[in-house]
Amino acid sequence: MKPDQNTAPEPYHVFAPAWMILVASTIGMGLGFGVTSSFSVFMAPLEQEFGWSRAEMSFAYTLMTIGMAGGGLLWGRLADSRHLRSVVVLGALVLGTGLVVAARIETSLELQAISFILGAAGFACLFAPLASVVGLWFERRRGLAIGILTAGGALGQGFVPLAMEWGIAALGWRSAYLWSGIAYLVILVPLMALITRPAKTVSGQTPPPGGAAGWALPPRASTAWLSTAAFFCCFCMAVPLVHVVPLMCHQGHTPAAGAGILFTIMAVGAAGRIAIGMLADRIGALPAYMFASLLQTLTVFWFVSTPEMAIIIPLAIVFGFGFAGNMTSLILAVREAVPAGYVGRSTGIVGMIAWLGMGAGGYVSGWLYDVTGGYAGSFALAAAAGAANLLTLVLLARLRNAQAPLRYAPSAPLVSGVTR
Repeated sequence: MKPDQNTAPEPYHVFAPAWMILVASTIGMGLGFGVTSSFSVFMAPLEQEFGWSRAEMSFAYTLMTIGMAGGGLLWGRLADSRHLRSVVVLGALVLGTGLVVAARIETSLELQAISFILGAAGFACLFAPLASVVGLWFERRRGLAIGILTAGGALGQGFVPLAMEWGIAALGWRSAYLWSGIAYLVILVPLMALITRPAKTVSGQTPPPGGAAGWALPPRASTAWLSTAAFFCCFCMAVPLVHVVPLMCHQGHTPAAGAGILFTIMAVGAAGRIAIGMLADRIGALPAYMFASLLQTLTVFWFVSTPEMAIIIPLAIVFGFGFAGNMTSLILAVREAVPAGYVGRSTGIVGMIAWLGMGAGGYVSGWLYDVTGGYAGSFALAAAAGAANLLTLVLLARLRNAQAPLRYAPSAPLVSGVTR
């Protein structure tokens, strides 16, 4: 869907409110995603000290994603109301405090409980609210803005685990948790206190019967189809994101080499998210989503094909570009499919199902490793989930264009001056 030509462009200078919100949100998204992806670098030291199985530790990650799924549904809905700033500040406080507490764990049950809280009341407070508020601040360059926002998430997914790996090597895993938590409290909480909504936003009490311009499906149907695609997409991407470091160790490489591959995936993903966002501005979010998903699906299985770094590095580059673009285009597709007043709750619903897919992929792949002693089955299942995602998107594209687009024209919109 092309941007509205009657919408005045946002100013480019960095002190414009829209761009200041984007910068703060991008850093928040990066630090939030960094917590989820850093789980991989703690698996080896925790296994060494406590003797926990991969499935046992992967279940903690699954609980984190379940928390993000359920919490995202609540916080996304609150993002459409007056409570936006309180929600994101709460998320920052929980992330920082949770990491500090994680330095004291002694049992796998404690790890699982903290992981759930970090997801449900930590990152869940950031993901849907930040995605929805940035989409409200930008109209003509929404794809670029969401691309920058999600690129911050990719950089956080790469840099935070790498920094924590350095901390583990230098100070031990407990100190790495402690100091990272302190850093989150010092940096993230003040940034989230800056988050605010545009002066005028459109909201309502019930979803309208039709979708946004360019979508023939009603908002609820579009949300359901995008949620289904997101589940399979995230199941596919979770396998390498959660297990690439232990996979590299299984292939004879060092944990630092595995963290370096994870950083490569995320660094390339940052560029991929901006590029896919700009592509979505030109061809629409759904076609861009299909392109990114195709790259992810074609490359995911080949991580287990060889231990040669000369092959793994370029593979990580292509996979990173594709996997990362999925998030940008998915958020944009939600924004295209539903009216502005329902973006937060729809993003929360799609995000909930996506996180369930991430949790399922992370846990099932760890369980398959324990059963088979290798990762071939896990990555083959990831490729199958990627194919299911592509099929869902093809069917959605056909349904979306099945009839003349319905346009949202509420008879009595509610315009509010909510600013926080």
